Amino acid sequence: MNLRDDEKGLRRAAQGILAFIGLLLLGAGLALLSGIANTGQPAAALVMVRPLPDAPTPTAQPHPLQDEAPGRGPPRATEPPRHEGRPQRGGHGKARLAIVIDDLGHTLEATQRFIALGYPITYSILPDVPYARQSGDLVRQMGGQYIIHLPMQPFAYPRENPGPYPLLLSQGKAETARRVREYMQVLPDAIGASNHMGSAYTYDAERMQVVQTILAEHHLFFLNSKTSATPVPAEVAHRWGYAYLQRDVFLDNSLDEREIDRAFREAVRVALRKGHAIAIGHPHPQTWHVLKRELPRLAEEGVEPVTLSDLLH
Repeated sequence: MNLRDDEKGLRRAAQGILAFIGLLLLGAGLALLSGIANTGQPAAALVMVRPLPDAPTPTAQPHPLQDEAPGRGPPRATEPPRHEGRPQRGGHGKARLAIVIDDLGHTLEATQRFIALGYPITYSILPDVPYARQSGDLVRQMGGQYIIHLPMQPFAYPRENPGPYPLLLSQGKAETARRVREYMQVLPDAIGASNHMGSAYTYDAERMQVVQTILAEHHLFFLNSKTSATPVPAEVAHRWGYAYLQRDVFLDNSLDEREIDRAFREAVRVALRKGHAIAIGHPHPQTWHVLKRELPRLAEEGVEPVTLSDLLH
């Protein structure tokens, strides 16, 4: 074999290699063209795609007890319980009058005096005074009903003092909830709650929503003492379906018995006109004397004395 024959052999081997490479390139090209034809885009080994939702997920309405900052406050409940309640006229078409005596718990004697009247009075007990628990126990032992008189910040705070352990606007939701639950531990048989002072506090929708939600979760209603003209407690109750009552008459803004008697007559007129009325008094001797004289006369006027819970049933 000469040199020319060697060159021819090498040339044929190179041509074979080039032909093989050409076939490989042709196959790759056909695959690439197939990918473009099917997807409109060059084929890729791995593509990460974030699927888009069909529609935006609606934002859930925050629960009243959800705190401003993550990790603070009580856990969110699945759904606040609803307690529909509206005052109704009594049996046989009688009007109903509920008498509430506020500010009890400083002594036991005051509670005993009003229990001795023998009528269905609702007792409103402050949770942060020395005889709170004993007053509640006494009322329950005598078959009566009581509510928690929630100490709340007034407009003139701190000049006007709502008590040693009040609800203040400076407190966050978690602290507000904690204090309300502590009040309920002191007075565990309460059927509802009302505001003691609170002319400023009851204007705060966020705080009142926390308070009224906790009450509703424990099947307690809220009585608005109406120490101010705020619509907030009624609006919270309407929005969430919570049981709610509000005062019609204060009996003893004046300690003159003639004035207390006139206020009691006004409460009777409201009851006859509306079918029900709520009158709030305090453990003053003058108030006790008027009630002792006037309560026995209600039956003659077609008015039935009842507790607050009777108005909701």
